[in-house]
Amino acid sequence: MRDKLLFLLKYYLFWIVFSWVAKVVFLIYQYKETATLTGHDYMMIFAKGFRMDLSFGGYVILLSCVLMAIGVFLSAKILKRIFSCLTLLLLVVSSLIIVGDLELFKNWGYHMDATPLFYLKTPGEAMASTPTGLILLLLLLYAVMVAVFYAIYRRWVAKTFRTDRREALWHGVVYLILGGVAFIPVRGGFNVAPMNVSFVFFNNKNMYANQAAVNPVWNFLYEVMHIDKVKGNYAFMPEDKAQQLVDSVYVETGDYPKVLKTDKPNVVVLLLETFTLNAWDAMPNLQAIAKEGIFFSNIYATGNRSDRGILGVISGFPAYPNASMLKYPNKTYEQPRFPLNFETEGYSTRFYYAGDLNFGGFRSYVTMSFQGTVTEDDFSGEAIENRFKWGVHDGYMLDRLYEDLRIAQVPFMYMAFTMSSHEPFIVPMETKIPGDDSGSKLKNAIAYTDQCLGEFFEKCKKSGLWDNTLFVLVADHGTRHVGNLQPHLPEAYRIPMIFTGGAMNVQDSVVNTLGSQTDMVATLFAQLGMNAEAFHYSKNLLNPTAKPFAFYSFTNAAAVVTNNGAYIYDLKTKKPIGPNTNPQDGELLKAYLQVVDRDFKKSNVAKNSW
Repeated sequence: MRDKLLFLLKYYLFWIVFSWVAKVVFLIYQYKETATLTGHDYMMIFAKGFRMDLSFGGYVILLSCVLMAIGVFLSAKILKRIFSCLTLLLLVVSSLIIVGDLELFKNWGYHMDATPLFYLKTPGEAMASTPTGLILLLLLLYAVMVAVFYAIYRRWVAKTFRTDRREALWHGVVYLILGGVAFIPVRGGFNVAPMNVSFVFFNNKNMYANQAAVNPVWNFLYEVMHIDKVKGNYAFMPEDKAQQLVDSVYVETGDYPKVLKTDKPNVVVLLLETFTLNAWDAMPNLQAIAKEGIFFSNIYATGNRSDRGILGVISGFPAYPNASMLKYPNKTYEQPRFPLNFETEGYSTRFYYAGDLNFGGFRSYVTMSFQGTVTEDDFSGEAIENRFKWGVHDGYMLDRLYEDLRIAQVPFMYMAFTMSSHEPFIVPMETKIPGDDSGSKLKNAIAYTDQCLGEFFEKCKKSGLWDNTLFVLVADHGTRHVGNLQPHLPEAYRIPMIFTGGAMNVQDSVVNTLGSQTDMVATLFAQLGMNAEAFHYSKNLLNPTAKPFAFYSFTNAAAVVTNNGAYIYDLKTKKPIGPNTNPQDGELLKAYLQVVDRDFKKSNVAKNSW
């Protein structure tokens, strides 16, 4: 058994080295892009990419442990032959992905996804634009990689096998346990978030540096396993008609009120975890702060998950029914992101999320959007001692935000994402709202964050930070738990949105215009004199001519909310579900889905959309 364990260790290292060599080949092949990298970038490409390389190797070892467990019934000689065949097969497939990815990345700007699979029926057409000489060069590189690494396997790894003994049956149990241990690197560690492409992102300026850290084989297999997520075909009408209908709800004319005292205030955006409007009674501090500015009372989240909400707020992009765009950095990279506009205007930017930034693909998206970040890794002492499943509680995070705001370079645009109101709804506060049901527990957690926000705003007022700052508060999504709602009902998506702070010149104002969290960007930019044209799905809610309209989607269903109510459409049965059956709303929903589907599937949305 000892030699088999040594074999597994060497086999794991073999695939890690294979991944490193693939990175080196990638960097050499993309030499023009590689020339833009710094020494720090080179170090981080291998350091940050290492966890994904470990995950890729972990998958191989997981399979190997299963084979080892079965192998206790076989002779070592036969098992050795099985591993030789497996290794050759994995090298053939992995090297094909790596070599094919080299040229595809050069043309696409991102790693190979499942797209090439659609061209298997017509390989001639797919390769028609590739010079014959280049194809031969890539084939030669492919053959060399397979031959060289197979030779390394035979001479260094396979020799560890002994072929003259069988193992005891209980050894099979040990191998299965080791296979279970392999889940740790496969998953990326003990984080709440499982391994995803976002883990390797580190550079907020050079997208190529982040892409160079990605393991192309791991990435391709991930894309193939998730191919069904983006296969939805929402073609209901001619493209121009769909676009015309969507354009019609974003037409604005005339003047709108200016609600700020200054054209260039400091800005703090607070994204509030699961702050459903159905729990408004648990938010006395938000109610009070809303009276010192504008309360937008008729806002809907665009989706029911945080990864949809953060995209809706930062990029103004609606939630796609069955997939999260944050899982596809090549798509989010092409999206407008409002912190970049602030950076262009001379603002310093930073994002606060006191948890694991790898969750939901946040790291890639946030790294590309902000100049700096603060995560749970930046906390210590009491904050870490009292952390919960998702990270550091909001009280500690808001304390850190306040201290940083006091010394921040002005003007600043800082954004913070709360999280204590995420399940399991355990907060460091004496229970204010009793109850064992999920709704009561959530409301109690919301009450905790609301209390922390009240203390945060009080300190901002006393220190003078309040005076020249615009605070924007909006939830990431609603919930069905408060009120035990059906997941498709519009009440499950209603959220608060507030503009407040000393920079406001209006108080105790309520805007009832029906809108979406995606409208936050255009509304904010209009007040700051900034151009929001790139945010196609966002409207200025303070413009009296803004069309009352909101869109939301969830798994296998989508809806538009108009003055007629919510028109909800089941994407499986292709029938409306709900009291609103207005045919015009139905046409609008289908057009909206079609345009969102088109823009989601395009890799170069910002360049070719609208």
